[in-house]
Amino acid sequence: MQVTFLGHGLENNQYNVGKQLVNSFENKYFDNFIGFVAFVALTGVDKILPSIKVSKEKFKTLKFYVGVDNKGTSKEALEKLLDNEVETYIYHRDIEYITYHPKLFLFEGEKFSRVIIGSSNLTSSGFLTNIEASIQLDFNTKTDKQGIKLVREIKEYYKHLIENTDQHTRKLTRELIDEYDKADLLYKQFYYNNNVEETQPTDGENGKKKPKRIKLPEVDLTDGFDPSETSDYDRNVKATQYDYDNFEYFLQRYVVYKRDVRSSGVVTKTTDDKELLRWYLRMKELIRHEAMPDDLLLRLIEVDFPIGDGWERTRIMIWNNKYNQLLAYKKKFNPDSEVTHVPQFKEKNHPYYSLGTWCAQQKQRRKGNQPPIWTDYEEEKMQAINFLWDVPNLGSEPDDERWYEKLLELESYYKDKNNFKTIPHQNTKLGKWLNENITLKLTGSRGKVKKFLNPLREELLGEVLSKNGVEWEWQKQKEREAIENLAEEFKKYQDPKEFEKLTAEERKKYQDRVSQARYRSKKWDDTKRLILINAGMELPKKEDQQ
Repeated sequence: MQVTFLGHGLENNQYNVGKQLVNSFENKYFDNFIGFVAFVALTGVDKILPSIKVSKEKFKTLKFYVGVDNKGTSKEALEKLLDNEVETYIYHRDIEYITYHPKLFLFEGEKFSRVIIGSSNLTSSGFLTNIEASIQLDFNTKTDKQGIKLVREIKEYYKHLIENTDQHTRKLTRELIDEYDKADLLYKQFYYNNNVEETQPTDGENGKKKPKRIKLPEVDLTDGFDPSETSDYDRNVKATQYDYDNFEYFLQRYVVYKRDVRSSGVVTKTTDDKELLRWYLRMKELIRHEAMPDDLLLRLIEVDFPIGDGWERTRIMIWNNKYNQLLAYKKKFNPDSEVTHVPQFKEKNHPYYSLGTWCAQQKQRRKGNQPPIWTDYEEEKMQAINFLWDVPNLGSEPDDERWYEKLLELESYYKDKNNFKTIPHQNTKLGKWLNENITLKLTGSRGKVKKFLNPLREELLGEVLSKNGVEWEWQKQKEREAIENLAEEFKKYQDPKEFEKLTAEERKKYQDRVSQARYRSKKWDDTKRLILINAGMELPKKEDQQ
């Protein structure tokens, strides 16, 4: 891998990002490009647009993902990209404290790949006048393992942008430019006597400035350099059968060591257990060379093995593993719920006991009550799935969280289409809970001082029941719907042809239902009786209600 520092703004700046972008677009080695950049100005686009036009003839992919935060991108720059059919996407989240801020350019080719990453935006100040610093990495596309790993990690990180599945990413269109312009997210630039006049020439970093005229500097950007051959030495490291055969044995010894000797999990050279040390170093070697089989790696993560080098823990890998378990739980139990929530189960043998405990720990970490320090990365990941940090206040009742968990459990019950217009059996915990809440809603609690269902709980539970075809007065609903079904049957079988289609057994059951309904209707109220009368059925007179 060839590593080059790209700096400009101070003296002796032989190379800069502008030069290397022009070189990369025009040289013969690259045919795919993706750029992630925070701010774009007309002055920057004008400098590299000729080379982009050249590359469009041979590049399979050429697209930018740019930002409009802090009013750091100009309307005219976006229009220039659009008019020249440069595939561009805008990433914007309407959250005050989140800024889209990368400056990363990825070029790929059959023989070489190149990554440029640093502080330069797609602006003339980012290319030429600011004091900037970037790193360029050139490597063999097929043989440089570090380079291959880097490209894979970049694409994985920006996966949802690249695949156009991110909800905050929109393709650049004339309508989108007008929308962002009306929202005051873009600043203005225009030419005046070969100068560019702009309202904010500061890359969006220093707030609004008075209009200033800037003359585009005449700088040659054509003397960038091509990638060159580099020799890479990679030891061929891979897991052996011995690693598999002895893994569980040493893993259990390691768990005991971690518990009794060093809680950090790092096995030091001072340990008396040299066999364990050799195993520990072997695991680190496999991890470092990306040769650790996935099944063994997951087992190490489960026991909180220090995946990172030395004393620095790569905790985020373990965290992401639990996060993926959280996503799987939501997909299985509450895929359509607006929130993500896992209760803290009391039974240690419960299959999701560990996940519930982990979720509770994240709540404490976020409040600052438990290490390690909560990170922006973790916050963004949890916010993306609308994780339920605090149970809604349902009337300051002591069992709010447990009640809300039962509500989510009821939502899961109704995910099964066969449960539409049903309620859980009263012998189940969920059915008993639901029956208690329906009773509180309809009649209130027993005793001298009656308590009724909290209005907020009533609203939440009522919404779940309603969209699943269940009314509060469930028994009356079943009786009414049974009468309505019989009324439809009666109208249908008044037609002799339809009646003849029934088997002898079906006719008897139907006639028995009609006879029973006529008999029972003497004690019904007028509402129920009218359902059958309107269907054409003759009913006996009502009995006197004493």
